[in-house]
Amino acid sequence: ARLVPTDKAPHRKQTKQKQRDRTVRVHYYESNKMIRASLLLSIIYANVITTSALVSPIGLKRHGERKHASLFSRRGSDIESDSLLSLLSEDETDISSQQKKKIMLRNEVSSLESQFTSTEEHDDPKRFNPLIGLYEVASVITNNDKENPVGGKWTRSGGFAQKLFKTRKTYQHILPFNSTGLARYDGQTSVAEAINVVSLDGLGGLLRATVILRGDAVPLTPQELKDMNTNRTITLLSNLAIRANFDAPRIFFGKRQRRSKNAFKYLPLQLGPISDVVLDTSFNDQFVRIGMGGTSGTRFIFTRTSDDDDEALEYKALLQQPPAKKPKLLGMMTSILLASFYIAFGNGIKLAASITPSFVTTSAAFSPLVNLLSAVKMSVGGLIRITAGVTGLLAGLGALLIAFSSGGIERDGMQAEAA
Repeated sequence: ARLVPTDKAPHRKQTKQKQRDRTVRVHYYESNKMIRASLLLSIIYANVITTSALVSPIGLKRHGERKHASLFSRRGSDIESDSLLSLLSEDETDISSQQKKKIMLRNEVSSLESQFTSTEEHDDPKRFNPLIGLYEVASVITNNDKENPVGGKWTRSGGFAQKLFKTRKTYQHILPFNSTGLARYDGQTSVAEAINVVSLDGLGGLLRATVILRGDAVPLTPQELKDMNTNRTITLLSNLAIRANFDAPRIFFGKRQRRSKNAFKYLPLQLGPISDVVLDTSFNDQFVRIGMGGTSGTRFIFTRTSDDDDEALEYKALLQQPPAKKPKLLGMMTSILLASFYIAFGNGIKLAASITPSFVTTSAAFSPLVNLLSAVKMSVGGLIRITAGVTGLLAGLGALLIAFSSGGIERDGMQAEAA
């Protein structure tokens, strides 16, 4: 057996002790590090929970009230419409809650209307001054659930327009006389301008359609008011009742530009007939205006927006764009129709084939498509015929829409009663 010198034994013991001490210190350091990290995470987590508990209710409420022109900031104010604003700020999802909210809204509207009277004389045009402002449609109370008084065919549930677009905003602004410069009546006849706006988005915001009805507000004469109130079974009209004489609807189809998410390039059209409708104001204060359809009795609850609201002011730039001429559009659509049908059904296929780039049939990139068409015994010429036929059909439908479209106005001027 090999003997170990006795003088090295203490040294080895010291080395082992140092290693054990180092290991203990490392473990202590790591443990201490883990404890501090766990403590820090616990504090952060507690702060998140506390912050969420304190902030979420306000954030959710503000999010739900955003569409009602910052109603949250108006809550608690000493105003007549405070209870109505509170009801409008509540978002109900289930049907029973929605029905209950509708009843409560109707009762609150009736209460406000019973306390409201116009302080000006019947023939004083100043009585309309308090109504001037920018308004968003907050709610509609109809006597028939099947009625669609806001937006007409553009917003009707299940309609063709709603399959392509979704309603984004609806407004009805009351502006001083001839604010847009498009008035058809003089200042002695008209007291204000009514601007109805329906804004819709499609394809996730890539497309936008905006429908604008601009009209001149003409007060009802005492005789007209008397005639309309005779034998009237619904709420009588007041001295704030006006007849809004609307121009033909202006329709703007827009495509979002690549450089800016909020910039759109529009095709302005003016389609459909002129229309008119009677609209009364049954309540008004600094935050809310309640309108009443002259024939239907439908209630429209409008909330004021700020004077610098960009979305509410979009109508200004759009109305400055001259609409495309109807004869020019019809001529363009007819030309496309004839050219497409000539290619699809006449000798135009030879012309189409001659101008078709050769790389379509010779390029390797298009070979799978050519092989697929050959597999189903369809030539490139046949594909061109089908494409031309579909193009002609769409052009024909477009020409019919331009020639006979109502612009979205439904029967009895229901759409014109509100945006």
